[in-house]
Amino acid sequence: MNDKPVLANPPAATLFGQPVNARSLAREFPAAHQRYTCNQIIQKFHDDPSLNCMPVLDDEQHIVGVLRSLNILRRGTEGFFQELTGRRSCSQIMDPDPLVFDANVSLLTMSAAVAELDDRHLIDGFFVTEEGKYLGAGRMTDLIRAVSEHHITVARYANPLTMLPGNVPIDQHIQSCLSARKHFVVGYFDLDNFKAYNDVYGYSAGDAVIRLAASALKAQTDEVEDFLGHVGGDDFVAVFSSQDWERRTQNALHHFDQSVTRHLRPEHIQAGGLLTNNRQGVEVFHSLVSLSAGMVRIAPGDFVLAAEISSRLVEAKKQAKKAPGSSYFVDRRTV
Repeated sequence: MNDKPVLANPPAATLFGQPVNARSLAREFPAAHQRYTCNQIIQKFHDDPSLNCMPVLDDEQHIVGVLRSLNILRRGTEGFFQELTGRRSCSQIMDPDPLVFDANVSLLTMSAAVAELDDRHLIDGFFVTEEGKYLGAGRMTDLIRAVSEHHITVARYANPLTMLPGNVPIDQHIQSCLSARKHFVVGYFDLDNFKAYNDVYGYSAGDAVIRLAASALKAQTDEVEDFLGHVGGDDFVAVFSSQDWERRTQNALHHFDQSVTRHLRPEHIQAGGLLTNNRQGVEVFHSLVSLSAGMVRIAPGDFVLAAEISSRLVEAKKQAKKAPGSSYFVDRRTV
């Protein structure tokens, strides 16, 4: 076993040039082995006044605790501490509950976790692991700055009607999931018979129904685990990392069907649809506006680029639209 501290030099993972996960915020930072004695740790903190804490590692490079300089140096001044405890393992005086994130954890997941912490963790910062092994450490100020810049950048590309992220953030988010080799599901949603609805009710009413679809989808996407974007018009893309993605999809379609009736005239609800004239002036019956989705499940290594998923999504959505009313179709093919 090499007792030297583990140092990090991780590859940057970015969205629009900004960090997107814990790996991208990890910095080179010294660590202590649990075989180090308390006296050795006291000396390390004395030698480097800028060092406010250190993670403690076991033989497998797993993080088992954290040592804080203020606590350690204070303990070192206690009577008989060095005589009684100084030669013992530093694990005797460590905090066994440090803040640790896996390298692939997203900024939003980190931010949500930090919001629940007490002050001691905020001062420590956080530690990053990859496959369970120590990778490096990060500062809370870097996390706060990265989350803020992420929100500002996504807002810059937001769809003006729904304020949801547009095409560029959608593609970048899918690409980041692919690069992180995650299991996830992409859903391509759009409104059925929307042109007919627009022709009869007008564009203002059409915009209201688009916002309704956005609201139904947003209510069923986890703010931390999932991602929802507005491609444009009546098209949306949801990226689900949540395990219960199918239930969420079903709930979104049900919520839309329940709510859209407020945007329909009684005679159209009773008839189950409405009439419009085609280009030849012939009346054509259209079913009520509904919401359909094509879903593609993605495993690590299935795709390299986000653009490669598009054709599968389009085909899945076409299959969903063959069913009457709001429905979804899951592409269950393996790549």
